[in-house]
Amino acid sequence: MTSSGLATAALVRIGELTNRTFVLPLLVFFPTSRCNSRCVSCDWRKSSGADDLSLAEIAALAESLPALGTRLVVFSGGEPLLRPDVFEAARLFRANGLTLHLLTSGVLLEKCAAEVAAEFSRVIVSLDAPTAELYHDIRGVSALNLVEKGVARLRRIAPAIPVTARATLHRMNFRELPRLIDHARAMALDGISFLPADVSSSAFGRSGPRPAGSLLLDSTEIAECAAIVERTIAERPVDFESGFVAESAAKLRRIPQYYEAVAHGRRFAPAGCNAPWVSAVVEANGAVRPCFFHDPIGSIREASLAALIARELPRFRETLDIATNPVCGRCVCSTKIGWRNLPWQ
Repeated sequence: MTSSGLATAALVRIGELTNRTFVLPLLVFFPTSRCNSRCVSCDWRKSSGADDLSLAEIAALAESLPALGTRLVVFSGGEPLLRPDVFEAARLFRANGLTLHLLTSGVLLEKCAAEVAAEFSRVIVSLDAPTAELYHDIRGVSALNLVEKGVARLRRIAPAIPVTARATLHRMNFRELPRLIDHARAMALDGISFLPADVSSSAFGRSGPRPAGSLLLDSTEIAECAAIVERTIAERPVDFESGFVAESAAKLRRIPQYYEAVAHGRRFAPAGCNAPWVSAVVEANGAVRPCFFHDPIGSIREASLAALIARELPRFRETLDIATNPVCGRCVCSTKIGWRNLPWQ
């Protein structure tokens, strides 16, 4: 850990204790709300992108971040690479000294690999299926081969850039857990992480909770999923010890536990999270969320990000009890950033 990283972590911790934001090291930014996939777990495909921030608005956002102590900006969405001027937007952030990571479906990666390599220091691709047929069923497009080609081209152009996969496990693909690990290795990826499907928040372009019948596991499937997880942990110790599978064994076990909690109408015990103290999300239309899943606290079209962070974020946190909050109780992606886990390093 660098001295500046240590100082940032210390300021985050002081902010947690005092409900003030001395530094906001991590920002998640959606360049566009549009998407060229049609995933069963997401509604971004319904967006036209008509109200996406202009390049001038993005420039103003980028210029405001150094004063907030922001170090890392993660491009998410929507599909970031679908925005025609996405790399111009990326250069606006980099001109302000910011490191960029990219979350992408990977569908356009082969076409854009050189530009991605020039602007982003880490890439995470979605990998929800190890076969072309299942990929189409889950993501609504026949594109697994395109993703594989995109990763391969990025590897050739910039072999030093870490490229990992992220898989959302649900009823349609939970049995593929071990094969997804194998497929990530076959693609020469640096690792893979796993999440259950969010079925209860307004995230991912939804106007409300998405009908979850096709995603949730029934009691028999939950037991089967738990058995697959245990078998994967037992048979692949190297994948966990090396970090190729990003989750610990305990965290991977939380996937069937999550579906069991949802099936019985219970809260899912959060693993601990400090996302609203260490980060914020700026959506494509300027809406600012404390994290992916909580409702917006304002918009940068109505107030500066600095003003929202200084005024509205503390108000939100004052009323937030992660142990009892219903959104936190259904969270699939809690973030706990501390001394040993600094993504901006």
